[in-house]
Amino acid sequence: MLGAGERAALGVLQTREERQTSLITTDGLFKFHFDTAGTHAPALLDSAGNHIPGTARAFVDSAASIIEDVYQVEVLALGYPPPQTDGTLGGGPEYDIYILDLGYLYGETTPDVFAEEEGYTSSTFIEIDNDFSFVTPTENRGIPALKVTLAHEFHHAIQISAYGFWPSDAWFHEITSVWMEDVVYHGVNDYLNYLFSSASQFRSPESPLTESSSFIMYSRGIFGKFMTKHYGDDTMRHVWEHARGSSPLPALDATLRSLASPTTLAVAFAEWTLWNYYTGPRADTANYYSEGALFPVMAEQYYDLISPSQQISSSLSCLGAAYSGYVAGTDTVTVALANVNIACPAGAQTSAAYTLTVSRTRADDTYRPIPGNLYLNLNVADQSSWIAWTIGKEGPVAGSAKEGTAFPNPFRPSGGTLVYFPVNADDGTVVIYSAGMELVYNGPQQAQGRLGQRVFTWDGRTNSGRTAPTGVYLFFLSLHGRTVTGKFALVRQ
Repeated sequence: MLGAGERAALGVLQTREERQTSLITTDGLFKFHFDTAGTHAPALLDSAGNHIPGTARAFVDSAASIIEDVYQVEVLALGYPPPQTDGTLGGGPEYDIYILDLGYLYGETTPDVFAEEEGYTSSTFIEIDNDFSFVTPTENRGIPALKVTLAHEFHHAIQISAYGFWPSDAWFHEITSVWMEDVVYHGVNDYLNYLFSSASQFRSPESPLTESSSFIMYSRGIFGKFMTKHYGDDTMRHVWEHARGSSPLPALDATLRSLASPTTLAVAFAEWTLWNYYTGPRADTANYYSEGALFPVMAEQYYDLISPSQQISSSLSCLGAAYSGYVAGTDTVTVALANVNIACPAGAQTSAAYTLTVSRTRADDTYRPIPGNLYLNLNVADQSSWIAWTIGKEGPVAGSAKEGTAFPNPFRPSGGTLVYFPVNADDGTVVIYSAGMELVYNGPQQAQGRLGQRVFTWDGRTNSGRTAPTGVYLFFLSLHGRTVTGKFALVRQ
């Protein structure tokens, strides 16, 4: 947890309350400050969760061994830089960790100095609880909780001192540190407490990913699990490397665009929406979360299709999701709807209206067939900002973008990224014109699969091989016996 001091006056050097004694770890990198008597004295716990008298130094010895292991994993094995030194604060160059009774708080990391701008760096210090007697379940009390706390807080120290502190984007700081708990100490699984809380991703998926003012951001540590399993073990570190120059949201998008097989944050969020459906008894540990069977089931609103159709008119935050189930006879179909607009400001509650209709009959061509012999119509202002997964007995199918739309829009060509044009065809020709009707690109294509849809693509390069300039473009998809047209914006990086 990030320190409460982030709300203090800017530019103020944070004071550190000294304890009765201290211990430097054998590697010389860390210094623990603690009391040997009194309210704040640390203690090991017996099987009933009570203090074992005279165990203050034994607790600190355990903490010293744990932080050395954490350093080995996070810095030496995973390649994160060590935190910057604080000079002589705390009495020496070692990284300082203070042990005291924090009530029901595991720990917190506080910058030494605060600055006005977002993304600044600072040395830090950590405070941790002195016994962890309040932790649930009981098997995580004491040392197991101490382990995940040090893994969590030490990564905050790395984030703030080596990459940048983004107070308005605490959501990504916490996503990373909760994820890191399970990377370093995979067997503790303390993060499951966040998933089963009332303020959880599985209870309020409509809350935007960038929400930083509520407890839900801790439950989103599983986003780190998704990122590393889906895109590679180093992906989260690469995001923080990009965050040296930009806030976490564009850093996420830039990282995904720089992959060997480039994608976008919009696509990744849509896929994460699907991953969060396959948990609990629906878990598929090969294709989705490895520990998904331990997770709760996603909150879902169910509708019985007794009438010919069911319509939902509502709104959904940017980078938010909603799940609705439709019972039609013996079939149940779930629609997992994702607002994949990443243009909203970090932390903003900006939402967009939608009308979702699931029907037994196809009223017109705007309705697409979905599992269960049903049809779906999604009425939104910008189809390219939405993905609707439909999940039936045979698994998930995506696709809400219609022919005549482009995704993503605006399109930012960089590092091999593509703009997609949904089609109901196997092959055809893509023709791109500028707003002044000058030919930019044309070429034959075979349809590809993307998020369950058939699409044509364009990489943003003209017929001469140059990246097209920023502007509005018209596209013409020449298919067998018909032509599909539309427009989109291209923005040069």
